[in-house]
Amino acid sequence: MTCDEYRDKLLAWEGIEPPPPVRAHLESCTSCAAFARRFETAREALRDHRAEHQPDPYFARRVSALAAGGSDPLGWAAMKLLPVTLTLVLAMSAWCWLATPGPSELFEQAPTEDLLGWALEESGS
Repeated sequence: MTCDEYRDKLLAWEGIEPPPPVRAHLESCTSCAAFARRFETAREALRDHRAEHQPDPYFARRVSALAAGGSDPLGWAAMKLLPVTLTLVLAMSAWCWLATPGPSELFEQAPTEDLLGWALEESGS
């Protein structure tokens, strides 16, 4: 067996003592023995950390409620601003429609002798 295979067995082992073949390899291989010490130190640190920091018992409920509620701030803002936006669009459309002179008003303002010249000069300025 290679060192990588022994290390994989050591990582998969959940007991207190590693199995006898792995223990025998650890006694003969200094690199794997150092790896085992670092691994055990990390495992103990995680155990201590887990014991110190227990999550709030209602944490899962709060997360589930937030996920189920689907609180999307952009969706909320869009729904609140939709009536305002529609009102502004309708008001501006009505203003543009009412403020644009119709053909009869344009003919009343235009001079009668040179209508085409008047239209071409006015559209450029």
